[in-house]
Amino acid sequence: MLAVAISVFYAAGTGAGGVVGPALFGMLIESGSRGALSHGYLLAAALMCAAAIVAVVLWVDAERRSLEHVAPPLSSETGNGDERR
Repeated sequence: MLAVAISVFYAAGTGAGGVVGPALFGMLIESGSRGALSHGYLLAAALMCAAAIVAVVLWVDAERRSLEHVAPPLSSETGNGDERR
């Protein structure tokens, strides 16, 4: 189930970026304004920098480790006997 959740969120994010990105740059190119296109590239660069900062802040050393060692499964029990939901 965890793999399905991961794949759904990945697909949604990739789909949103795959639809919005080309449509946005298509509109910018169609406008004929070099300034607007430059601002579009600057926006894309800023988003990439923000993603890099998030990756550094949330860094998880997960190389050659199973997913269960990186994060406990959603169905695992917590320390007080309650199941995680």
